[in-house]
Amino acid sequence: SNIPLKLGGFMKSQRLNIDNLDRHIKSSFDAINLLYESKYFDQAKYCSFILIDQLAWLVSGSETQVSTYFKAWLNKYFTKYYSEIGADELWASRNGMLHNSSSISRDIVSGRASKQLYFFNNLDTHNELSAYCDGDENYRLVNTRRFIQVALPNAVEDFKIDLMSFNIHDQEDVKEKLGKLLQPLYPDKVK
Repeated sequence: SNIPLKLGGFMKSQRLNIDNLDRHIKSSFDAINLLYESKYFDQAKYCSFILIDQLAWLVSGSETQVSTYFKAWLNKYFTKYYSEIGADELWASRNGMLHNSSSISRDIVSGRASKQLYFFNNLDTHNELSAYCDGDENYRLVNTRRFIQVALPNAVEDFKIDLMSFNIHDQEDVKEKLGKLLQPLYPDKVK
């Protein structure tokens, strides 16, 4: 999709091309869902966190701290679809999973994140997990299916709506970063 780039109330003749972003998001979700349906739950979560990283980076502006723009993206787009878990807990969980293959990260150990997240996999429902909770306040239970198949797709859709309606800070930076996304290469078209 080509959308006009609006800066300072003026329309520029240049277009913001999000076709490659659309392809990237679609292929990411195809892979995430394939992994989930094939019961590679951890790998589906890893890829979900990677997608969040990538989309958050697109709108990070001059912010260089991944934790800052990752959590800002979650707060703006994700947590309204899964309000029982917060950006700090998701950041800590992301770090534990991606760096240690564990639910524990430095943020959990240091107390910067108040709750450890335990993901329940392969549930047939998007409902809450209160039946599984033993009242321990040190962790939160997360329904992996709801995380991957409800909250994340809805958050990404909201993000794309903001992008297309110019409700994103620093559109020039976004345009530049969109140009840096991996482009599909086809051997028969390379000269």
